[in-house]
Amino acid sequence: MAPNTYTLYVRNASDNTCVTPSLSVITVNAIQVIQVPTTSSVVQPTCGAPSGSIAITAQVGVEYSLNGATYQSSNSFSGLLPNTYTLYVRSATDNTCSQSSLSAITINAIPIAPAVPVVSAVVQPTCSTPSGTITVAPQAGVSYSLNGTSYQTSNIFTGLAPNNYIVYVRNNADTTCSNQSLTSITISPLPLLPAIPTLMQVVQPTCLMPAGSIAINTQVDVQYSVGNGYQNSPIFNNLTPGKYIISVRFANSIACVTLGSEITINGIPSQIQFETIGDCENREYTLTANPLAGSYNPNEVSYQWKDKEGNLVGTNSNVLNLTDVISSTPGVPIVFPTVYSLTVTSMSTGCETTSNVTVKSIYCNIQKGISPDGNGSNDFFDLSLMDVKKLEIFNRYGIKVYSQMNYTDQWNGQSNKGEDLPSATYYYVIEFNTGQPKTGWIYLIREKQ
Repeated sequence: MAPNTYTLYVRNASDNTCVTPSLSVITVNAIQVIQVPTTSSVVQPTCGAPSGSIAITAQVGVEYSLNGATYQSSNSFSGLLPNTYTLYVRSATDNTCSQSSLSAITINAIPIAPAVPVVSAVVQPTCSTPSGTITVAPQAGVSYSLNGTSYQTSNIFTGLAPNNYIVYVRNNADTTCSNQSLTSITISPLPLLPAIPTLMQVVQPTCLMPAGSIAINTQVDVQYSVGNGYQNSPIFNNLTPGKYIISVRFANSIACVTLGSEITINGIPSQIQFETIGDCENREYTLTANPLAGSYNPNEVSYQWKDKEGNLVGTNSNVLNLTDVISSTPGVPIVFPTVYSLTVTSMSTGCETTSNVTVKSIYCNIQKGISPDGNGSNDFFDLSLMDVKKLEIFNRYGIKVYSQMNYTDQWNGQSNKGEDLPSATYYYVIEFNTGQPKTGWIYLIREKQ
């Protein structure tokens, strides 16, 4: 019978007008159509959930089975072991009406967790690179993490702050498959720097030692520098004038450097320069040394005067009173011109200079007489220190016998013609450059032949 609703009738076989219908209709159902089963989802096993699941696309009025075994009303199958599964559906009312999937569904094997991660290299922080690095031995198909936070594909972790780190690896295909190192890796704190270097001593250049030196206070296990490389000794010699920055670094960690102060090595001191001037003061003849071009401070030097024989004379002063020197040794005749030397020494720099000065005469008063006998004493009329403009000599008769402009010490008893004048008393007229005149008598004494 075709699917429909039917009312049942009966009638008398001998009288077909006698008919009785059924009290209710009878329904012949339509034939149930079962669809070929398909999956709506497949969940493979993971390390976190080590079994699979299959969900069959739902149909009405059916039951579901994997591999045609036990049927169930739910279309979801969980806890599945790795295997291949054929999907089945059948009518819930007619178990002869069934369909199977066109192909089998595979539940994969449980993934294998990565190997325990091994650290292949650790680089600790240094003063030049103030962070650490951890390198993990590479594995295929995994990502890497420190302390289980962010994962990365690189097996190298840089820029690490001091801390303890546990290394993690996980499967790229199944992030629940992970493993961790058996021990933590320590990134150490930054190395300590040496103490700030301090200065022990600076020796500035002098004329005797034209180079400077710097000595730094010592520290343990460090090397020292003033800017031109490091050395084990804290003393630096033969330094040229300039500016130097002292520094120290650890001998076993040369990037750990601590700077100190800037030290100046002065220029080599200037040589001492002076001039010596002879002059009369209060009728005493003195030699006075004065600095040239400010080459020294007169209060910071010492003076040493010597005569031509090398004997010390005078005092530690820039002034030598030759009148006193000669009067203090009356038994020692001095023949003019004579030579004296002066050595000026700087007490701060050690620089010294020696210079000679020739003294032609020490007369500060006009002589009473001359005796031109060649013995070196009173051989000429010496006015060299008196700034004379003109000298005239007259005999006792008032006749001018000698005259000289810009006179110093040219007259030794000769006339204007160069002839020797006889022993006698002569009258002189001196005209100074100041315009003032001076007159007087002088004796000319010649040894008798």
